[in-house]
Amino acid sequence: IKVEVPLPITGGTELDDWPGGIGQKYQTLRPMVAEMLKTLNFTREEMESKKFLGYVDDAIGIWEGGSNLAVVCFPTQEVCKDLEKLAGAGKTVIVVNSQFFIDPLSPQSSRDWEDSLEQAYELQSLNMKGPGLLPVKGVLLRCFPTPFTVARKLEGGDRKVIATYEKRPARKVLDDLFFKDSEERDKGLSMFDRLKKLQQDASNI
Repeated sequence: IKVEVPLPITGGTELDDWPGGIGQKYQTLRPMVAEMLKTLNFTREEMESKKFLGYVDDAIGIWEGGSNLAVVCFPTQEVCKDLEKLAGAGKTVIVVNSQFFIDPLSPQSSRDWEDSLEQAYELQSLNMKGPGLLPVKGVLLRCFPTPFTVARKLEGGDRKVIATYEKRPARKVLDDLFFKDSEERDKGLSMFDRLKKLQQDASNI
């Protein structure tokens, strides 16, 4: 099972959102994982465990407990065999914010493991582009068993669902989707409003 949760930026600088690297991300994610473990009936001792797969500095935390569960955060390709052993021992493995970074050069075993995961939850902010590089904000949400939902963020904080998918949409699909939506939805924007949006987007870089 795969879970992806957005991390609130803590201790960021002008140059780097995460100057403390993966260790800082682990400290930020840990209390969020604790809330999940509580709902999965982990004991307090199991929730307070500080175990890691591999080196401590890699911050691949692991919590075992509940109903034969293993929750692993920030796993990389290097620990795929460890995850397979956990699954082979009959544990349900829950991967949180994986760091697999699968690419064409990745070993087939890593790709097979990534493909075997069921995406249970994901919430991702999307920074997309419309015609003329017009900035468009969106969000990708999946909460099992509902499909992947793609929505556009509107003025005032509202969201407009523009598509749903049974499988996670590829980046190219999202690029095309938001471009076409912006082509229609933003066609009435004045030149002044377009320049204002571009200026706001540039100020956020």
